[in-house]
Amino acid sequence: MEKRLKFCIIINANASGGRKLKLVNEVIYLLKIDHDVELFKTISEENAKEIFKNLSVKNFDRLVLAGGDGSVCFGINQIFKYPSLVNKKIGYIPTGTANILQIETKILKNAEFIAKILITGNTKQIFLSKINDKFFFLMAGIGFDGKIVASINTKIKRHLGKIIFVLKGFQHFLFLENNKMEILIDGKKLEADWILSMSSKYYAGSHEVTKTTDIFQNGLVTYIFKDLTRVKLLYYLFLIFFYGDLSRAKSITITQAKNIKINKLNSNLAIQTDGEIFSSKERVEIQQTNKFIKLLTV
Repeated sequence: MEKRLKFCIIINANASGGRKLKLVNEVIYLLKIDHDVELFKTISEENAKEIFKNLSVKNFDRLVLAGGDGSVCFGINQIFKYPSLVNKKIGYIPTGTANILQIETKILKNAEFIAKILITGNTKQIFLSKINDKFFFLMAGIGFDGKIVASINTKIKRHLGKIIFVLKGFQHFLFLENNKMEILIDGKKLEADWILSMSSKYYAGSHEVTKTTDIFQNGLVTYIFKDLTRVKLLYYLFLIFFYGDLSRAKSITITQAKNIKINKLNSNLAIQTDGEIFSSKERVEIQQTNKFIKLLTV
């Protein structure tokens, strides 16, 4: 007889509504047929932190994060605060905007498909990188895309979805303003307008950027954009849409260094990690780590 499992599901109530909540409820209904489920709805960051703290002393089998890439990233950072949570099998229900994790893992937005994954228990290691003291599992962008993410209103994002990224991206493209930063890699100094460090194969949704890595490999590839212009941005978009490979651009410096230090030169750095704003810092360090989570997947 199959073991009766206990699932704890955490959902960002502010970011999920309508069809997204329907998917979560359908998954819960299917899980409850033979298993136990406890649902936690977060209404603020402080509330979410308290939930993870309380879960660290509870007895359960699987922790499920329902949300977008940013919610999963937040959850991972909370998990690593508590040793009792680190070795849990982590489940995922995609209810976000871009859902790059869903694309990487090939998890369908189908309740029966997701419930089967959560019950079956097959896992893959998702490797983590770090920016200062924060883990990320997809990407960190400093400069152009950091400014886009920083300019997006959360409430508008909830209503417009991916469209708001397109609109804001076009706005920042039209009024492109670069802020130089200094980069230190293996003792060598470089200057750049934009830096994109990728653990993920995909960027801005289902658009492939690199052939070098994905979230199941312990790898980090960083693209350094110097003297960024509108013409170059259009060329980079062309490479992404038609080739899925930014490495074709000779104007980009590419490194797989495990440690990168960035210093502010002209202004505070606009930073995004996994699609969410990361507080601007004058100095930033990006590191590849050996940490990972065990994600329930196909």
